[in-house]
Amino acid sequence: MLASGCENSEFSLYSHLNSGISNNPNDELPPTAVIRVTNNSGNREHLLGTTYTVFTFNGNGSYDAETSGYDLEVRFDFENDGKFDTFYSHTKTASYQYKTPGLKKVRMDVLDLQGNVSTAYDTIVVVENTPPVPYFTISPFSGTPGTQFTINTRGSYDDQYNTNLLQYRFDFNGDGKFDTKYQYNTVWQHKFNDINETEGEKKVILEVRDPEGATATFSQKITIIDNSPPSAVFTAELQSSTAISANYKVDASQSKDPDNGKLQYKWDFNYNGENDIIWDTPWTTSPINFTNFYKAGEYLIKLMVKDQDGETNSSIVKIVVDLIQNTK
Repeated sequence: MLASGCENSEFSLYSHLNSGISNNPNDELPPTAVIRVTNNSGNREHLLGTTYTVFTFNGNGSYDAETSGYDLEVRFDFENDGKFDTFYSHTKTASYQYKTPGLKKVRMDVLDLQGNVSTAYDTIVVVENTPPVPYFTISPFSGTPGTQFTINTRGSYDDQYNTNLLQYRFDFNGDGKFDTKYQYNTVWQHKFNDINETEGEKKVILEVRDPEGATATFSQKITIIDNSPPSAVFTAELQSSTAISANYKVDASQSKDPDNGKLQYKWDFNYNGENDIIWDTPWTTSPINFTNFYKAGEYLIKLMVKDQDGETNSSIVKIVVDLIQNTK
């Protein structure tokens, strides 16, 4: 049990009751007791919690016609069993942790300078903590070592805590050793391209932990397949030609990855053989590019494509450039 605000004010109460008789009719009116409850669980509903939750009771909202808010004193009976757990005190807050589940009625008395007392109650619901319910989706269900898998844990939930308070960690290959630390992330990215990874079926295990340390696991299986190299295919089409230059569009949209991964492309617009190691573009995700030729003649255009596993393939197309006054 955790309690605070237990200042002994028996003398203060005695002085209130023996401070003399007043002719002010408001002296006969009791104060208005206002109790507010918060807790440390992080949940939006402060009247609900577990045996792990610390509830804080606050009487600072209480008021009186004749006595200032500071001079009012409060005391608390956390179980409403007739035995007060704190003495009357100007400190109007106290904290308490319930050891057993159930409906708990808390009582707060407010005392003014004339000895008048008012009482307020509130009801707390305390339950036993249960483990969270873990779940995740993974996309795609199969891929190569270079495939980036997206894992989403938003389907996980807990009966005592908001989902933003849950933490997650993963064992990506089912070997019983978790590969990540606990994190609050709900969306994860992972590639099965570790040097020790092999193709085949993988068991992905998620463990979810709530703020009290209760855990539960959930698993799904995915398949890692051997990567197949991409194919490089492109066309080169004249767009416009003048006496100064010819503009060409190159289109590699027909290039394919058998594993349905995303390709990258780079171009050499004046390829001169295996000793030519200068590329005219960096790697790009767009299959379409444009280039200008400023001299008539034959040119070899080389395309290289790269898949998500780093495997490459290339193709070469020969074009003949004529610089003439002709615009398509």
